[in-house]
Amino acid sequence: SQVKKDLPVDPTVLFVGTFKWLPNIEAVDEIVKKIWPQIREVLPTAKLKIVGFSPTAKIKSYASEPSIKVLGGIADIRNAFARAHVLLAPIRSGKGTRYKVLEAMITGTPVVATTLAAEGLDLKNGQNVLIADSSSGLAQSTIKLLKDKELQKQFAKAGEMIVKESYSWDTIAKELDKVYKEFKH
Repeated sequence: SQVKKDLPVDPTVLFVGTFKWLPNIEAVDEIVKKIWPQIREVLPTAKLKIVGFSPTAKIKSYASEPSIKVLGGIADIRNAFARAHVLLAPIRSGKGTRYKVLEAMITGTPVVATTLAAEGLDLKNGQNVLIADSSSGLAQSTIKLLKDKELQKQFAKAGEMIVKESYSWDTIAKELDKVYKEFKH
């Protein structure tokens, strides 16, 4: 699942999620209306890419803002991560899986997330992810990462390590083996 980063010149923020799930629609609404204006004020060349199957008419309409692209579903999500400096995951409701955060990390894409979006993952705020729960906190954390190339590299490396150590199929299989062996006895 290695992906070669191909970062654009402009600081690029990515949101990933299917729009058949209401919390993703709510997250994009919050990004576009509350978070994105704060980011653009500080980083006027920043771009936002919204990727996900079944975008609603409202989600598609956000592309009328020149700094925002709504790409819909794409064949290989790794291509989107390869061209993003930061994944923004402001999920506030729902109990879905945290695949998008793990996918970002395995592709070396730093993550800014709400507490809920990172819930259940072995992440530490400030070490391998930036966690904030207000719109302004999410904006400030995203700006901080976009402006700091060294922090991006640090988070990219730390994120890849966590996924490889804690979430690889080999690791999961070993843990399942332990559980099965315990039940046998």
